[in-house]
Amino acid sequence: EQYISLDTARMLKEASFDVPCRRHYTKSGSTWETVVPETNDESRDFTWFPCPTQALAARWLREVHKIHVSPDFNRKGWYYLIYDITNENRLDVSDSYKMSYEEALEAGLQEAIKLI
Repeated sequence: EQYISLDTARMLKEASFDVPCRRHYTKSGSTWETVVPETNDESRDFTWFPCPTQALAARWLREVHKIHVSPDFNRKGWYYLIYDITNENRLDVSDSYKMSYEEALEAGLQEAIKLI
């Protein structure tokens, strides 16, 4: 499973992502893992960011915000589409191509979080 980037983790935290995760980022970008999944606890005396997999972040967007991120491919490369699943409207289409599915999904996740 591909984990999200630190930038995406910061964006998710700002968007109130609250799904328990085992992996976390520190402010400096290093990661650590816990035995028991934790949510971000604002009462701690340091800042950290949950680091879910891309699949978990995409599921959270679908279930909580009704936004679906869909990587796709054509002869130019990988790109993403973003949909509002409550009314089946397309909200965004990437304007650049990526080298991999994971890169397209990461870019789509970031753009979808901005729509919240």
